[in-house]
Amino acid sequence: MRFLIRLIVIVLVAVAIAIVGLLMLPGEKIARIAADQLSKQTGRAVSISSDTSISLYPTLGVTTGPASIASADWAKNGPLLTSDSLAIGVDVPALIAGTIRITKLEAKSPRIVLERAADGRANWDLLPSGDASAEPVASETSEGQSFDLSLAQALITNASLRYIDHGTGTDQNLKDVDIDLRWPSLGGPADLVLGITPFNDRIALNTTVADVMGLIAGEQTALSGTLNAAGADLAFEGIASIKPEAAMQLSGTIPQVGALMRALGQEPSAFGLASDFNPSASLNSQVSFDGTRLALRKMALGLNDSTVSGDADIVIALGAPQITAKLDADVKNAGQLMRMLGQAPEKFGLASAFDPSLASNIALTVNGDDMSAKLTGLSAALEDTRISGDATIVLKNNVPDVTANLAVNLPNAARAAALLGQPLSNFGLAANAAPSLKSNITARIQGSSINANLRDMSATLAGANLSGAIDLALSGSTPNVSGNINANVPSTANLMRALGQSAPDLPKGFGQAITASTGLSFKSNQLDLTGLKVSLDQNTLSGGVSVNLAGSVPNINANLQAGDLDLSALSADNGESTDSSAGSGWSKDRIDASALSALNGNIKLKARSINLGKIKLGAADLGVAIDRARAVVSINDLSAYQGRFGGQLVANNRNGLSVAADLRANSVAIGPLLSALADIDKISGNGNLNVKFLGVGNSLDAIMRSLNGDIAMSVPSGEIAGIDLEGLIRQGNANARKTSFENLQASGVLTNGNLRNDDLSAKTGRVEARGEGNINLGAQTIDYLLTPVVNNVGEQDRIEIPVRIKGPWSDVSVRPDLKAALNLENERKKLEEQARKEIEREKQKLRDQAEAEKTKLRAKAQAEAKKLEDRAKAKIEDAARKAAQRAADKLKLDKAQQQKLQDAAKGALERELGNGLRNLLGGN
Repeated sequence: MRFLIRLIVIVLVAVAIAIVGLLMLPGEKIARIAADQLSKQTGRAVSISSDTSISLYPTLGVTTGPASIASADWAKNGPLLTSDSLAIGVDVPALIAGTIRITKLEAKSPRIVLERAADGRANWDLLPSGDASAEPVASETSEGQSFDLSLAQALITNASLRYIDHGTGTDQNLKDVDIDLRWPSLGGPADLVLGITPFNDRIALNTTVADVMGLIAGEQTALSGTLNAAGADLAFEGIASIKPEAAMQLSGTIPQVGALMRALGQEPSAFGLASDFNPSASLNSQVSFDGTRLALRKMALGLNDSTVSGDADIVIALGAPQITAKLDADVKNAGQLMRMLGQAPEKFGLASAFDPSLASNIALTVNGDDMSAKLTGLSAALEDTRISGDATIVLKNNVPDVTANLAVNLPNAARAAALLGQPLSNFGLAANAAPSLKSNITARIQGSSINANLRDMSATLAGANLSGAIDLALSGSTPNVSGNINANVPSTANLMRALGQSAPDLPKGFGQAITASTGLSFKSNQLDLTGLKVSLDQNTLSGGVSVNLAGSVPNINANLQAGDLDLSALSADNGESTDSSAGSGWSKDRIDASALSALNGNIKLKARSINLGKIKLGAADLGVAIDRARAVVSINDLSAYQGRFGGQLVANNRNGLSVAADLRANSVAIGPLLSALADIDKISGNGNLNVKFLGVGNSLDAIMRSLNGDIAMSVPSGEIAGIDLEGLIRQGNANARKTSFENLQASGVLTNGNLRNDDLSAKTGRVEARGEGNINLGAQTIDYLLTPVVNNVGEQDRIEIPVRIKGPWSDVSVRPDLKAALNLENERKKLEEQARKEIEREKQKLRDQAEAEKTKLRAKAQAEAKKLEDRAKAKIEDAARKAAQRAADKLKLDKAQQQKLQDAAKGALERELGNGLRNLLGGN
C-alpha cells in the first residue's frame, strides 16, 4: 500500500510537471510563457524548446521540441523531467478569449527522475510551502496573457521513471509506464488510470484522488479505486497520505498472494515468509496503516482453504514482524500454512508431514521468532487423530512451552507420535508398533520435557487393552509413569515384541494371556505393581511385583498369593500319560527350557494347590530364585500326598539342561507319590522319604538315565500289591491280592538312572522280609529279590522263601520258588546234612586239639631232655679230661696224645648218654 500511494503521487507529480512544461501555445510564445510561469511557480529552471509546430487534428494544439525541468539543487542525478517532444491541446474558445486552457496533454517516452534525500527532502516538492492546498486560479503572464493550469486529459505512454531514495539506498527504474489522467482543475479531484510493470507483472490501477495537490503536500485525502495485478482483483476506499498512512476498506480476491507481493516489489521472504509463499486469498477488512503498524479490523481472510476472522495488529518496521491478534480460525493444512509463514514444522521438531487441521478461538502474539498463542474451543485433526479442548502454546528461542487440557482420540498413536517428531522407537518400542489412545489429558510440554495426566484412558497395543488413569513424565528417552490401570493382554508375546523386547516362550499358565488390575509406578527402568490382581491364562494371583528392565532380561521380584494353580505345562508331557507311560520309555522330545533365560528374579508364592501335571500338590509356601537361566525352587512348606514336604528343586539351563533335588517328605502316601514320580504302583502306605539327585540332559529320557544321588525311605505300615506272603505260607498260594507289612526300611544309591538297594527290611505277621536289587529309573525296569523269612513253621525254626520281582514297569512279574517253599523233606535232609557236617567239624576239631596237645607235650619233653643232655655232656667232658690226665701222667704222654685220649673218652660217654635218653623218651 505504501508503494502504491507513492507510485500514484510520483505519477501525478510527473503529469503536473509535464503539463506546466507544455503550456506553450500558441507556438513559441506559449512555450516561452509556460517556461517562465513554471519557473516562477516552482523555483526551478524550466527549458522548453522554441521549435514548435501547430497541430490541428485530432486536437487543436502545438507540438514542442525537447523539454526539461531542473531537479533540486541537492539532487545528483540530472533533471527532474526530460522529454523529446510534447503534444498539447488547447481550448479554442478560451484561447480566443485570451486564456490559455489546456484540454489535452500527450507525452511519449518521457524520462522522470525522482529523488529523496537522506533527510527526507524530495526533488518533486515544487510548490511553495503553504500553497499546496490553495485553489489555483488563472494567472497572467508578463505579456498580459491569461494562463489556466488545468487539464481535461493527460496521456503518457511508454514513460520511464527512476526513483532514488538516499535514505534507504533504493534505486529503482520503472519502464513502460502508461498514464491516463483526468484532472480538470489543478486544485480539484483527479481520476487516474495507471498501467505499470515495476517488476515482472503488470499493475493496473484505477483510482480517484479527491485532492491531488493535498495528497502531494502530504495531507490526507479521500482515495478509492481498484487494483488489478498478478490475477488479483482488489477494491479500496478510504483516506490516505504519502507519509505513508491510510485508513480504508479493502476487499477482493487474490489467486496468488506471493505473485501480487512480488508485483508490488515486496519479496515474501523479507517478511519472514517462505520463499515459495503463494497461497490464494480473499480479503474483506477495515485496514489502517500509520507507517509502522498495520491494523486489521472486522477482518475476514481466506487463505487457500483456511479462514480467519477477527482483529489483528502487525508491526513491520522493526526488522522482524510483531503480531497481536484475536481471531476465530478454521485452518486447513496447518503444516503447509506454517511452512508458508516461514515457520516450517521441522523448526519445532515436528515431522515434515505434520499437516493438521485446526479450528479455534486464538489470542496470538508474535515477536520475531517468539510466539504465544492461547487456543480456546479447540478442535484439531491430524490425519485420523482428533483433539479438542483448550491449549496455550509459547515458543521462545525456538523452545516450545505448551499447556493443554484436551480430549484426545489417537487411533494410530505411532503415526501421531512420528508426526509430532517423537517416533515411538525413541522410547524403545518396535518400529511397527501401532498403539491407539483415547483419554482426557492435562499436559505440559517444555522443550523435550513432557508431563501429562491421563484420565478415562483407554489404550491398545498389539491387541492388548489398557484402561485407567496414568500420570506420565518424560525427560530424555526414559518415561516415568504412575497410576492405576486395568489390562487385558490376549498375547504377551505380541505385546513384548511391540514394546521392543524379545518375546518369551512362556508355558501356558505363566502368562501367554494376561488380565490384570494394579497400581503401577515406572521409573528408571523399574516397574512396580502394587495391589496386583492378575490372571495368567487359567491361573489367578494377587500381591506385589517389581520388574527391573535395565538389564538384558527383566529382573522380577514378587510376593504373590494364589488359589489353585495349574502349572501342568511345565511337565514335558503336559500332564498326559501317553508320552511316558510305564514301560514305553520316557519322552525323548527336546525340553524347551528357554523360559529360564527369559527373566531373573526372586518370587515368593503361597498357593492353595499346584498342579504340575502328573504331580499334584496341596497348600504350598514356595520361593523361586532365577539367575542367568538357573532356577531354584525352595519348598518352605508344602502339603502333598497326605504329608508334608521341604527342600529344594533346581533347574539349570546355563550350559545345557540339568535338574537336581534335595527333598524331605514326612508321612506322605508312598504309593501315589511313586506312581507320579516313577509309575510304580505296587506299594501303598504313608512314610518318610529323603531324596537327593542330579540329572543332566535335554530330554526327560536323558535326564532319567543320568540321575545320580541317594534315597532313603521308611514306612511304618503299608501294603504290597501282587503277592500275599501269609497266604504263601499257609496255603502255598502266592498270587493273592496283597501283603500287609510294617516297619519297612530301605535306602538306595542312584547311579546313571539305576537305583540300587541292598537293605530293604519289613515285617508282616510271622514273616520278616529282606530285599535287594535294582530299580532302573531310566530304562523303566525292575529286578528285585524279596526274601521273606518265615518263623516257627512246624518243627522248623524258620524258612526263607525268595521272591523275584522282575520286568518292565508296564508288566512286572512277581514269582516266588514254590517247590522250595513246600518240600519240607528236602529241607529236613538239608538240615540233617548240615548237622552231620557240623558234627564232623566238631570231631575234627577235637582231634586237632588232641594232636596239638600231644605235640605240645613232646616239645616239652624234648626241652627237658636237652637240658639233661647238656648237663651230662658237661660232666662227661670233665670226666674224660680227668681220665685223660691221669692216663697221660701214668703213661707219660705229650699234650697231643693226651688230647686224642680225651676226645675218645668223650665220644664213648656221649653215645651211651644218647642211648639212655632215647630209651627214656620212648625211642622217638
